[in-house]
Amino acid sequence: MAEFSLQAVFPSLPRTQRGSAVVLGTTPTGDKIQYCNGNSVYTVPLDARNTADVYTEHAHQTTCAKTSPTGFYCASGDIQGNVRIWDTTQSTHILKHTIPVFSGPVRDIAWDSESKRIAAVGEGKERFGHVFLLDTTTSNGSLTGQSRTMNSVDFKPTRPFRIVSGSDDNSVAIFEGPPFKFKSTFHEHSKFVQSVRYNSDGSLFASTGSDGKVILYNGTSGDKAGVLEDSKGVAHSGTIFGLSWSPDGSRIATASADKSVKIWDVASRSLEKTIVIGAKIEDQQLGIIWTKMALISVSASGFLNFLNADEGKIDDVRQGHNKGITAVTMSADGKRIFSSDAEGHLTSWDISTGESTRTSPHTTMITGVKQAPNGDVYTIGWDDNLKITDASGGSPRIFSLPSQPVSLAIADDVALIACYKHVAVYTGGKIVENPIDFHASCVAVFKDTVAVGGKDAKVHVYKLKSDGGLELVKVLEHGAEITSVAFSDNGEYLVATDLARKVIPYTVASDFTLTHTNSWTFHTAKVSSVAWSPDNTRLATGSLDNSVIVWDLTKTGEHPVIIKGAHPMSSVNAVLWLDEKTVVSAGQDSNIKIWDVPV
Repeated sequence: MAEFSLQAVFPSLPRTQRGSAVVLGTTPTGDKIQYCNGNSVYTVPLDARNTADVYTEHAHQTTCAKTSPTGFYCASGDIQGNVRIWDTTQSTHILKHTIPVFSGPVRDIAWDSESKRIAAVGEGKERFGHVFLLDTTTSNGSLTGQSRTMNSVDFKPTRPFRIVSGSDDNSVAIFEGPPFKFKSTFHEHSKFVQSVRYNSDGSLFASTGSDGKVILYNGTSGDKAGVLEDSKGVAHSGTIFGLSWSPDGSRIATASADKSVKIWDVASRSLEKTIVIGAKIEDQQLGIIWTKMALISVSASGFLNFLNADEGKIDDVRQGHNKGITAVTMSADGKRIFSSDAEGHLTSWDISTGESTRTSPHTTMITGVKQAPNGDVYTIGWDDNLKITDASGGSPRIFSLPSQPVSLAIADDVALIACYKHVAVYTGGKIVENPIDFHASCVAVFKDTVAVGGKDAKVHVYKLKSDGGLELVKVLEHGAEITSVAFSDNGEYLVATDLARKVIPYTVASDFTLTHTNSWTFHTAKVSSVAWSPDNTRLATGSLDNSVIVWDLTKTGEHPVIIKGAHPMSSVNAVLWLDEKTVVSAGQDSNIKIWDVPV
């Protein structure tokens, strides 16, 4: 039986929430960064865009993750206050411990320099911070003394050890140990403290806050050692969500809601560079990390900005999705993938490198995307519009649809849109409305034959007339609501999938008789999408059961290739073939994966 292998992953961007800091982690060598989205923790290399390690064992939404200084373990937290400590050296990520540290979201995690102790802080009900030993998970002191949510924590990397934390009670606290006990608080900030971080030799630490200030402290005693400010007496004009020291400790980078990142020289307490990321709300900077390899900030859009601190400019921006992907299609030239998401964004990916650019043609969920042979990109969304963006860019042409669109198909320059109560046909520059007496769920077209799947458990086959009208020619009965339909590239077959997990191919020439009588019901939940291979012999299906299955028409009685857990903890929303043996899957987890499935 053909085996399959994962060829590439275009990973999700970090999850962002306006007004909340994004905490980034890194590996000891500094060649990868870590961030969270959904139930997953992403470890992403800085030198490649088409691969990532995704840890998916959290039962709840993840919040932050940090790798130990040895590099052997990662500690990741979630919104229920659990910290999971797992092995980073094996792809199976064996779990070492799960610790419920408090009952609320974990905001930040820190390791000591010996990789023996872990501190976690956040929004607990009974406490806001906890410090414990890696091996036994027993407490190693108490992080008390602050009266509100603790947002940030860090260990002094050298002896004598200290822990510092920043809180919503506007204070910075310092703890002595081990075992750690409260020493004192400092009230240099007038608003929430967002981030506290030590430099590499432990001589200084810095704090930032919603008041736009950056304060420097003595690393051991906590005495104030200075302030970083510009000519206006503040560091930034908005909340500073994060700061990060350069690896050599000579500079600090700060990320702010004023949509800029600033580079400061610590010795002279002076501003070196201001990097303005953009002018829109989604350009607010929510997090930053300075690894041995790169300086990276996170925008409110989720974009990862690779910054050049010496020249004060943006070298590169990684774009993509951080909400569920709703549809995928291949470009007419076969070099790019277009993917759409639940927030109205459309990302174009270079298949070979993973480089991406994102636009936002809609403000609501996009339910279909296709590229016509002439290069025009068609999208439909829950704003009840069809938008056509021509290949040269420019502003899209917008056509209003008669009811909410759920699916899109294209044949040459004719587009068919399955809407809730209509099948809309775009032809000759205008929309022709065809009312229907059922609720449509999906549509497919080959030349002038149109198949519309319905919530009435039937596939309705129409003849497309030259004026955009539809003439019913056949109705195919299923046992459950139709979820997706697709014609093979040569038009010989039509496949329909339904809510009862069935995948049923029909032979078009023999009046849509069943192509075979075997029961193709290997999925364990609703089949959400289906696609034909270019050679018209194989089918790929994606399902709510996290899996992708590849079926072979020439071996209908044999076991199909099942990619179990293709998107762990996530439904597979869309599938696509790049060539005879390469399948693309896109999930609710915002990831796109490329699979090699040889015949």
